[in-house]
Order: sequence, then C-alpha cells, then structure tokens
Amino acid sequence: MNELRTSDVVSGRKPAHFGRARQQNIDIWDVWTALLRRAFLIGVVAVLFLGAALYVLSRVTPTYSAFAQVLLGEQGLSDQNSFDLVEAQALSNSVIEGEIAIMRSNEVLARVVKRLRLETDPEFNPLLREARPPNPVIEFARSIKNSLVPARETALPPGSGGTLSTEVLEASSANERSMGEIGSVVNNVRNGLFIRQQGNSFILSVQMTSENPKSAAAISNVLMDEYITFLVDKRFQAARRFTGWLEGRVEELAIKLEVSEREALAFRATMEADADSSARLEQQMREFTTKLVNARAELAEAEARADRAQEINETEGALATANVLANDTILEFRKDLSTLRQEEATTIRNFAVGSGQVESVQRAIEKVEAAIADEVENLLFQLKSRVEILSINVTALERSLRSFEGINLARSNEQIRLNQLQRIADANRIVYEEFLGRYKETNEIQNLQSSDARVLSYASPPGGPSYPRKRVAAVLALIGGLLIGSALALVLEMRSKRFNSTRQVSQEIGMSVFGSLQRLGRGANAAGYLKALCANPDSGAGRSAMALANNVSLHSGASFRSVFVTSHDAQADKTLTCVALAWAAVRSGKTCILLDGDIRTARLTNELKATQDAHFLPAVYGELSLDAAISLIPEGGFDFIGTQQIGADPSVIYNTKNTQSIITALAKHYDVVIIDAPSMETMADSSMMSGTLDLGIFTIPAGKVGMRNIERSLAIFEEMDLHDAGIVLTGTK
Repeated sequence: MNELRTSDVVSGRKPAHFGRARQQNIDIWDVWTALLRRAFLIGVVAVLFLGAALYVLSRVTPTYSAFAQVLLGEQGLSDQNSFDLVEAQALSNSVIEGEIAIMRSNEVLARVVKRLRLETDPEFNPLLREARPPNPVIEFARSIKNSLVPARETALPPGSGGTLSTEVLEASSANERSMGEIGSVVNNVRNGLFIRQQGNSFILSVQMTSENPKSAAAISNVLMDEYITFLVDKRFQAARRFTGWLEGRVEELAIKLEVSEREALAFRATMEADADSSARLEQQMREFTTKLVNARAELAEAEARADRAQEINETEGALATANVLANDTILEFRKDLSTLRQEEATTIRNFAVGSGQVESVQRAIEKVEAAIADEVENLLFQLKSRVEILSINVTALERSLRSFEGINLARSNEQIRLNQLQRIADANRIVYEEFLGRYKETNEIQNLQSSDARVLSYASPPGGPSYPRKRVAAVLALIGGLLIGSALALVLEMRSKRFNSTRQVSQEIGMSVFGSLQRLGRGANAAGYLKALCANPDSGAGRSAMALANNVSLHSGASFRSVFVTSHDAQADKTLTCVALAWAAVRSGKTCILLDGDIRTARLTNELKATQDAHFLPAVYGELSLDAAISLIPEGGFDFIGTQQIGADPSVIYNTKNTQSIITALAKHYDVVIIDAPSMETMADSSMMSGTLDLGIFTIPAGKVGMRNIERSLAIFEEMDLHDAGIVLTGTK
C-alpha cells in the first residue's frame, strides 16, 4: 500500500478523494440537525406565537351557540300537504332555500326581537353598549399605520350634492322606516343566526350564536315558533283569498258544463237514425286498421329477416346463414356434416392426409356443404317471395283503408261534431270536479289552524362557549409558531450555508470525512480535554475520539505513521483533534508522539503547560538533540515536543532537510507521529514537507464556517504533496 501511495505522489497523481463532484442533495438528517442547532430560535418563535394567541384569547369575548331543528312538510308521508293545496308547489331544494330566507327575513326576526325585547339587550342594541377603553396595542398599530400611510380624502360621487329628489330619498329609506328603531337589532340578530339544510332532507338546523347561552337558546326556540306562526298566518290568508277566487270560478264552470252537456245531448238526438250505419263503418275501419298494422309488422319482420340472412350469406357464407335459417332439412344436413367431420378426423388419424379414404370423406363433406348452400339459396328465395307477397297485401289494405276513410269522412261529419261536443263536455266536467274539490279542501284548510312545519328539537343553553376554542387555538398557535420557527431556522441555515454535518462536508468538498468530534464546553483547552478523556474514556467525547482514530486507521491502512493536522485558521479545534488522536492511539496500544508545529501560536505547548526551553525549533537548528526536546505527558501516556511562538513563515521551517529528517526519525521510533501544524492561512508554500507525511487532516468547526471561508485554505491543503488526506468535523453535538 505504501508503494502505491509513493508511486501516486511521484507520478503527480492526486489521491482518489481529491476533485470529486460536489453534490447538492438534501438529507433529512441534515435538516434535523439544523433544526436542533436552531432550537432556541424555534422555541422563542413558538413562545411568541403562543403568547400572542393567549393575549388575543384574553381579549376576545366568548360566544355560545345553541342548536335546534325544524321539519318542513311531511317528507313524502302524504300525497298532498297544505303547501301543495294552497300554493300548488312541492318541497324541493329551491323551496327550502326560500323557507330559510323567510326565517332570516325582517318580518320573522322583528317578531322575535319584539317578543324577547332584544332592543333592551346591549349585545344586540349598539346604542346601549358602554364605550370600551381603547386597546393600546391596536391604537399603537393604528398610529403607526396612519403615520406611514396618510389618510385619503373620500371624494363624493358626481351629482351627489343635493340633486336627488325627495321621492328617491324616501324610496331609499323604505327599509329604515318599516323597521323603525329595531332595524339595527334585527341586523345583529341576523348576523348571529345560521340556518342550513341537513343533507338532502327536509330538516333545517337552526344555530344562534350569542354572548349569553340562555339568549342563544331563547332566540333559536322563539325563531322556530314565530316561523311556524308566520306559516300558519300565511296559509290562512292565502287559503282565504284562494277560496274566494275558487267560489266564483266553480259557479262559472258549473254553468259552462251544463251548456256543453245540453248541446251534446241535443245533437245526439238528431243522429240516432244514422247511428247503425256510422257504427258499422267505424267497426270496419277498426278491423282494417288492425289488419294493416299487423300486415306492416309482419312485412317489417320478414324484410329484416331476409336482409339479415342475405347479409350473413354474403359476408360469412352459407354455413353461417344456415344457423339463422335452420329448418328440418338443414338440421339433417348439419347432422350429416358433423358426422362426416368426425369421420374425417378419424380417417386422418388412421391414414395419411392425401390418402384415398381421406379424400373420399372430404368429397362427401363438400357435397353436404353444397346441399346446404342450395337449401340456403332456396330459403332466401322463399323469404324474398314472402316479402313481396306481404308488400302487396299491405298495399291492398292501405288502399282499402283509404277508401273507408273517404267514405267515413263523407258520412260522419255529424259524428265528428258530436264527438267534439262530447269531448268539450267531458273536459268541462273534469275541470269543474277539480275546482270543486279544491274549493272544498281550501274551505277545510281555512278553518284548520296548523302548519306543515314542526319543531323536532328545541335548543338548550350550551354548557360551554363555542368561540373561542382556547385549547385548540393555543395548540394551533404553538404548532404554527413551531412551523414558522422551523421555517425561519431552515432559511437561516440555507442562507448561511455553514458546514453542520459530515454528509454536508462530504458533498460540498468532495473529500473523505474521517469522522467528527463532539462539542466541548466554552473555554475548553487541550489540558482539560485530555483530563476529561482520561477520567471518563467511555463518555461521548471518548467514544468519538476512538471512532475517529479507528476511521483514520481503516481509511489510511495500518502502515501510516505520520499525521499532519491543520485547519483554516488558528482555532482550538485543531489542537483538540491532535490530543484526541494521540490519546486514542495510546489507548489502542500504540506508541505516539505529539509535535506542536504551529510556530505562529504555540497553542498546544501553552495549554499543556510544557517547557519551552527544550522544543522543536532548537532541534531543527541543531542547537539541541532530538531526545532532549522530547517530554512525556503523563495524563495521556504519549510523548510531546513543544515549540516556541515566532513570526517566521512556517514553510521556511518545514521545507528544510533537518525538519524532514526529524519527522522521519520520529516515524521510525514511534507508531504514530501527530503534528499540530500551522493553519493554512499562514502558509506561503504549499509544497512544504514534500513526500514526508503519510496523512493530512483538515479540521472544520461545525456551524462556524462555510465553503467560501475555507475555499482558499482547502486549495492550499489539496496542493500539498500528501499520500492521503481527509476532513474531520469538530464541535458537533
């Protein structure tokens, strides 16, 4: 494996993880992680929505809804009802809509208002309401709106300046004059009233909403009573008017019926002498008409059968026609044909297809088929002959019937006149009987004080308010706040485009991701991190450190010895990653040395409180032996080489042969050499330590940087001549 990597470096080829296409796939786990990061924002938005909802609910006056039911008509229980008798109409959807409009009309609602004296109730009479103090929130919003949007002056319509006539003004105020002082009360009652048809039935559901539960039930009940009373009055008035009109109409029809019957009887007396001749002529015409109808039907049937048989014979052949025109002869032929076909099948099985026996049977089959065809032609001819005979018969009957019609027309003028008079008398009798029956029924209805509508169930005062539903509103406000907060969090996450998950890092950068390290508390340093790992190796931080070391080993192979850890800038996560790898290597039974190579910050040396007298730079300069620069970190069990903070360019130090020799010597004596390298933003030469290091790790702090922040540093990192490289995401949850 080392030889493969060395050949890649020598030939100038980059490892496989460089230059991958960056994908922009959305993963549900990334969305969940983003929501967890913005949990505080989501909670604040949800609490604000819930608080706003609770404030609004505290300012809203609760209302109560009472329900009642009324039935219209008899629902088909009788053939006629008072609606049919008086108004001659049946209940339908359009009629029911009209009844609903009546229940909501001013006339019915005015009765309810007067009966319950609702004009004295401040809920329905705005003149009795006490002035409420203005809502400070609403007034503040209104003042801001007025300051931002100046009020517009409403222009009067052209011609409105006193040009309307007195008649127009009086006509426009007809409703106000008819309703009087209760007009606004009626409108308020109507606003709280809701009436609907239940499905396709004749049942109406009456719902009244009020601030007082008893008022809601009382208005619903009184409305149904007043509606039924209105129907009774309406039917009584209509029946009385209808009865008066029917009385005069019945008298006129009685006189007209008497006159028409007298004329018919007088004319019949003059025709009694010719009654036998007329009766005989009519009987003959009926007989010939019956014969003509039968003959035409028989002719049509014969023509249809002949045409169908001819069509089948032309399209499907004689055998198919034989199925339609089957007779005894054809049935006998078909029986013979079936027998011959069975014999043919048997002969073919016993002899060859071209044998004499088979040909003999086939010739017999052809003869039978020819006989069937001849018989079919004979039957078709018989059908055509029958059609011609029936056509001649129909023509003769039509000629005879026309002759009788001429005779009847010449002889029966008197009979026609008599029939006409009799029909007039019969029609007058039917109309007279109908109107007489209506007259009697309306007389009964006029004396019957009842309505076809009846109350199915009265309303009871509701036990709780129907609006607002505080629990539902609060839950919906909380859910809405959570949804809007989540949407806002996702928008912020999408806007920032910071790295928050290993999947996102892999997709955006296209490099291998070795793993992640958990987030520590604020102000955590290398010494505290190492102490926490040693105190509780099975904690989340310890498990993530071991997992990271294992992933690095699996990815890079067991032969890697030197690890180069860097980052975009000089941030603490790079140092903590080095400590985690060193601790995990020692815990895995390997010898490890940690080198603080960040000469710009010397963060690792300062945090581990190592001596700065014997450090990395004197060994590079040849002023100190390598063994003298190595110290032991007892807590972690690994060796350490510190450094001193200087302002030199790191590439000047790392590109020297002495530095490369030191790294090579350390790699021979230790299983793992970990270098806390300078940040990429301080690098001036991307080819430093060419071919010396086995593995490069670039650390990225989760939720703090995006692709734009580290793009230049990544380009420098990828240009480094490393055998292998990858990413570690630090500071995750």
